[in-house]
Amino acid sequence: MAKAAPQRRVQCYHCRHRFDISSRAMSVPCPKCAKALIVEDVVINTAHNVRKIQTCGKVIIEKKGRVVAQSIEAHGGVEVEGIVEAKVLSGGPVRIGAKAQWKGDLAAPSLTAELGCRIERGFFTIPDDALGVADLTPDDTA
Repeated sequence: MAKAAPQRRVQCYHCRHRFDISSRAMSVPCPKCAKALIVEDVVINTAHNVRKIQTCGKVIIEKKGRVVAQSIEAHGGVEVEGIVEAKVLSGGPVRIGAKAQWKGDLAAPSLTAELGCRIERGFFTIPDDALGVADLTPDDTA
């Protein structure tokens, strides 16, 4: 008998419906609203000027990465080593690295800002669970 693939619970960032997916899935359609969802981590290591970034995973901006966006929604959290200019809504912890630059609002359950980071402006709401993913277990959002 074949062993079932490990599952994890995600929440649609369009309609907020919760459902289980394979832990190996990278993208899936929401069974309620049928819209496509990115469930893997989004890693940025170059310049990106976009309107919106959404994922059920993490958004990771590496040292050479730069994001200028209207909004970022990451259910698994945000890690910044580069530059971010956006309104950020995170369902997981946010870490701003020592050489990172931040400009924009933030709502997240927790924040770690390392010594040396540069925060130019923004309204921070910490702790915050505006996404409603706090009751998903940490293993489910990673």
